[in-house]
Amino acid sequence: MPVKRIKLPVAVLLVVGGLIIVGLSVRIRHVNPAISGDIAAPPKIEAILKRACYDCHSNETHWPWYSYAAPLSWWMERDVELGRQELNFSEWSSYYPATQIRKLQWIDRTLHEENMPPWIYRMLHSQAALNQSDLMLLQQWIESRLAARQSQKGSNATKENSQ
Repeated sequence: MPVKRIKLPVAVLLVVGGLIIVGLSVRIRHVNPAISGDIAAPPKIEAILKRACYDCHSNETHWPWYSYAAPLSWWMERDVELGRQELNFSEWSSYYPATQIRKLQWIDRTLHEENMPPWIYRMLHSQAALNQSDLMLLQQWIESRLAARQSQKGSNATKENSQ
């Protein structure tokens, strides 16, 4: 009877240890491609974006120690890849003006819905949480960028009509 009591914890320990070893041996790509054209923003806005958004939405991802252990590494690699596909601040200048407008509108919508940064990310990175001051600054900046794009669009249409 005592042998059975010892065998079960030892077996569980061996299985967990084996899974940890396998998880640590599986490597993922911790890739940070070159920056082709970062977003032009005032210093305060840039600081907020870098603190709260750049780990998933730029080519400047900081890969913490736990990003090297599976299955967390797989999850993080997937999230960063999807985040960069949706919005990549490091490639901002390569977006068409209409795409930049859509991206700004998307950022504005996610700020209003408080979807970004995701809660799980904020749990691990408390500095990434956006306070009311951050939200207000970001929303004002987005509104000014959108208004500038609209006035630029309007002046281009006026020039075309006068020619």
